[in-house]
Amino acid sequence: MSGETDFLNDAIGQIGAQRIDSIDDGTANANYCQTFWPNLRRAILRTHHWNFAETREILVRDITAPVFEFAYAYSLSSEILKVKEYNGSNLLNIPQGVYERWVIQRFKIEGRKLFTNDSTVAIVYVKDVPQMELWDPIAYQGAAAWLASKLATAIQKDYKTGSSLLNNAITVLIPFAVAVDGQEGSIEPFISDALTRGR
Repeated sequence: MSGETDFLNDAIGQIGAQRIDSIDDGTANANYCQTFWPNLRRAILRTHHWNFAETREILVRDITAPVFEFAYAYSLSSEILKVKEYNGSNLLNIPQGVYERWVIQRFKIEGRKLFTNDSTVAIVYVKDVPQMELWDPIAYQGAAAWLASKLATAIQKDYKTGSSLLNNAITVLIPFAVAVDGQEGSIEPFISDALTRGR
């Protein structure tokens, strides 16, 4: 898998524009990449719990507690883009019979702070991954097409190509990457609660 410059030139090549030597080489095309890519990268990473971008961490409690409602505060680094699991609970699937435990483990993220009543917090989260060689190959292709869509309108002023590339990225490549990514790992059964079962 290629590095950042090769990735950027992949996107640039899709619109037939001049290649760059690096994201900071000072050319107009590199400047557009510098403007668009970092924020777009983080946005794409937030769209899914990508396996290649997941990591685990036990958070360090802040000295200063929240002013009300919660007992503890934890600072979140800028690397943390999206929390997937909190103290062993997958946020996509809260199993049957854990409502009381979930209330105890309730947390809230405000800005770069996580507030909770739990004195220990362990999370699984999606992190920023600027090293393109670590990306899943299909997600890589989707990201390149998405970036190319922005570059098409900025560099070439070609809105039709930009729209076509964006459509391919968000309706074909990214969903395909999400589907494949979701097939890696054991299956987590969905357990409905009593209210759902009673319907």
